[in-house]
Amino acid sequence: MSVLFVVGTFGNLLIIVVSACNKAVNKIGKAFMMNLAVADLCVAGIADPMCILGVVKGQTYFDDKLELCHFIASMCLTACFCAFLSLTMLTINRCFYVCHNESYQKLYTRFTTGLMCGMCWVMAFLCEFPNFVGWGSHSFDEKNHQCIWDRTASLSYSLFLSIGLIGVPLLVMGICNVKIVLEIWKKKNDIYKLDSDDHYPSMKAWNETIRTSKTLFIIFTMFMMCWTPYAIIIAIDVEDRLSMEVHLFVTMTAHAHSSLNCAIYIICNQRFRRAVKAILNCRCSRIKRPTSHSSESKERNTLNMVVSSISS
Repeated sequence: MSVLFVVGTFGNLLIIVVSACNKAVNKIGKAFMMNLAVADLCVAGIADPMCILGVVKGQTYFDDKLELCHFIASMCLTACFCAFLSLTMLTINRCFYVCHNESYQKLYTRFTTGLMCGMCWVMAFLCEFPNFVGWGSHSFDEKNHQCIWDRTASLSYSLFLSIGLIGVPLLVMGICNVKIVLEIWKKKNDIYKLDSDDHYPSMKAWNETIRTSKTLFIIFTMFMMCWTPYAIIIAIDVEDRLSMEVHLFVTMTAHAHSSLNCAIYIICNQRFRRAVKAILNCRCSRIKRPTSHSSESKERNTLNMVVSSISS
């Protein structure tokens, strides 16, 4: 947990700083990526150290601090739900950009994108709110060693969380990623038949789209690996019969997802790596490509040119 706390806090702060300072990094879907980083930062930077405190101090530390325990549990669950929704919205955003590029600019304006990010937090809290009004509750979980929602209080809420808040986003992201892969595969051969130098910018933009889509697919895969065991365990063990080791393992694995995204970006995204180096060198620089709003339009127009070239 200490490793996850350090890596997750530093990594998500780095994502936020790089995205804010360098407008050439992940222009498409950047708002959703930053929203995801903020949610992950709440988990890694606040919930994880509280887990460490729970392990060291035990339940007795929170016996006379019920408000703190409720706050930690509510904040952690809300941030996790927001991370699910933000990653889902990021995947849908990428799917529209690749598969329905002609309608992308009309749908994802600055206003609508900001509204979607805000709604992720509102919906996340509304999904957590039932724990305050009797459908579920908050408590110190002795098997997880942390203040968290009471997984034994309500079978229906546990199933709602497992199926509705983890399973449904997984299904939506899976469908979107399949559509992205099929669209890229369908256009791949035609793209590389464009031998003319005039089409070089089109091929370059398309290659960038493929690389970004691969990164997003890896993030989705890690999300599935980290959260699926937790979703299964909370659904089948409402009577709390499984051992502490099982619950502690799946909870730590789920929390680990909030600390992995920065590592994935650094490994898979060369532009992000260059921006990180610039930040670590104490300079907030801009990478070679244009960084104004018109550059996003240029990239979208380039992708449209690719599609037009194929169609003709």
